Amino acid sequence: DAELVALQTNASDWHARRARVILQSRASKGKLDSKTHGQLRTIYETNTNADWRLRAMWALHITKGISENALAKALDDKDQYIRAWAIQLLCEDGSPSPVVGTKFVAMATSDPSAVVRLYLASALQRLEKDISWKIVAGLVKHSEDVKDHNLPKMIWFGLEPMVATDPARALAIVSQTNIPLLAQYTARRAIDGGAMNALISSIGTQPKTLVSLLEGMMNGMEGRTDLKAPASWQKVYAALKKRNDKSAQLAIEISELFGDTEAAQRSLVTLKNKNASPEQRRRALGALTAQQRKELLAELPALMEDPELRIDAIKSVAAFDDEKLAQLIIKKYKELTAAEKIAAMQTLSSRPGYGWAFTQALKNNAISKNEVPANVARQLRRVVGSGFVEVWGPIDDTPLNQSEFAKYKGLLSEKNIQSADVKNGRQLFQKTCGSCHKMYGQGGLMGPDLTGSNRSNIDYLLFNILSPSEEIQDDYKMVVITTRDGRTYSGNIIAENHRQVTMRVVGQDAVVINKSSIQSREVTPVSMMPQGLMTTLTDKEAVDLLTYIRTAGK
Repeated sequence: DAELVALQTNASDWHARRARVILQSRASKGKLDSKTHGQLRTIYETNTNADWRLRAMWALHITKGISENALAKALDDKDQYIRAWAIQLLCEDGSPSPVVGTKFVAMATSDPSAVVRLYLASALQRLEKDISWKIVAGLVKHSEDVKDHNLPKMIWFGLEPMVATDPARALAIVSQTNIPLLAQYTARRAIDGGAMNALISSIGTQPKTLVSLLEGMMNGMEGRTDLKAPASWQKVYAALKKRNDKSAQLAIEISELFGDTEAAQRSLVTLKNKNASPEQRRRALGALTAQQRKELLAELPALMEDPELRIDAIKSVAAFDDEKLAQLIIKKYKELTAAEKIAAMQTLSSRPGYGWAFTQALKNNAISKNEVPANVARQLRRVVGSGFVEVWGPIDDTPLNQSEFAKYKGLLSEKNIQSADVKNGRQLFQKTCGSCHKMYGQGGLMGPDLTGSNRSNIDYLLFNILSPSEEIQDDYKMVVITTRDGRTYSGNIIAENHRQVTMRVVGQDAVVINKSSIQSREVTPVSMMPQGLMTTLTDKEAVDLLTYIRTAGK
């Protein structure tokens, strides 16, 4: 035992750690020498090396050689890591004494060490709730922790479950915090927890975290059309409008999200005002779209003529079911930029009526099939049905066609690879695959990043391209959501709570969908990437694309 104790001051961390494991084993069997704890305490209490003191402390703890009183005394130690580990060890069983809890509360306010505050934040969910509330109230006062990489979020992880139980108390604490992120997150959580009135009451006091609370309120309201302004909001809103700062603008935007008539009319005026900045007009368009205001329908044709707002106007059409607007997009399609065309195809595949108009445009060659990404074709199959297959051709997955596999493997001869146009392959990748897959840091996030995949293996590559649904990771299975107003979304779920689903949809920012608006939701057994991807390419293009995908460097 003495030799194992001596190893706690050895230069090798591995030897010290293995020695502790053996000491713990001997202690659990009752075979530890009676002098061992005394020897460890000597290192812990008298050594000047903080690392060795920690090793002795850990050894004492796992061999039952240090009492709660001794750990409580360690909370006043001169070394920040000894104090921090005393917190962790005292909370290991989730039941520190009231005296220790009181000491934690004092440390949360006065301890100068960010390390100690981090360990206190980590212990929040293991403590009696009243003590946790008081510790949070102390931790949030430290303005020096605002830019700390871990502390603000660690405090939030401890505070978040408490917000649901007592939102008013949480809001009272974060109203005076020196860490704005905590106010923002708490406001967002209050909205999600149905504590709108408590949040408005807190905002009404115009605390020092007013802007952060309003930002969090906006984040919590994003994507929700079921929220109505409580009676208490009008008085608070009237007071905020008088302030000549960011909070006044945020209050206006929140009113727009509530969808009140006054705010909608103000947004409409801003949208029509050619002297307003593009960003102001874009924000107004977003607010009117989110609320699906009927007044916007008459404005969208003109907005599609405005280069600065055209792409946003095209995206806004998806919020409505108006076939005239779909026909207008199709009519203007050939004039659009590449990014605008992607937005147009996303909108035209979002609803059955739009999808049918899009399908007819493909049939009549008003829009070329070669321009339609695989994910859009997959979505059109969902919203249009078999009528789309009649125009597009087979798109439903079938077992791997061995003759097709042999054909493309044969195309990738050494001679063809040597003469391949890799630059053209890169352009084809961006057009065909890049909306979903990232390679060398560029591309979409719908599918796996291909940079580190087994791309040099021809069999592996062709198998995944020609039969994409054979093996799909759960994260990349296609989820199809249809809302009560007839709109369809296809993509991956990236976040979800009991009120909202956040989806990643190809070619769009993350889409927030209210669960109360969902009519159906299905996780499909197929990949977002359909079969037949290669059939749209000539043999030369196929070789160019596959050669580019197999490149070993950017």
